[in-house]
Amino acid sequence: MLVCGSPELDMSALQKAAQYEGYTKMDTTMRCFWDVVLAFPLELQKKLLHFATGSDRVPVGGMADLNFKISKIDVPADWLPISHTCFNQICLPPYRTRKELKHKLTIAISNAEGFGLE
Repeated sequence: MLVCGSPELDMSALQKAAQYEGYTKMDTTMRCFWDVVLAFPLELQKKLLHFATGSDRVPVGGMADLNFKISKIDVPADWLPISHTCFNQICLPPYRTRKELKHKLTIAISNAEGFGLE
């Protein structure tokens, strides 16, 4: 567990520990984001964690030790979310609807394997 981290996820703890840049936790986009993420099945929650941090495991100190950040990016709403795994950061456009956010986020986290892994 010290080396690999915990396989058990507590996304509510991640929500409480999350930091925001350009958003506040009360913004509509953030409320939609957390509604979507908390409703995801475990498999997609792990993919989200991997997308944002490069690992689908929780550090020994728990979700609060991730220094997880969600940043607002002003790009066209048809863009997918972007991540910076070195900083445990997701850059999220201000999507117009919850459905659009869920669709774009699911595409991004489901196709985040990178190059040359075959």
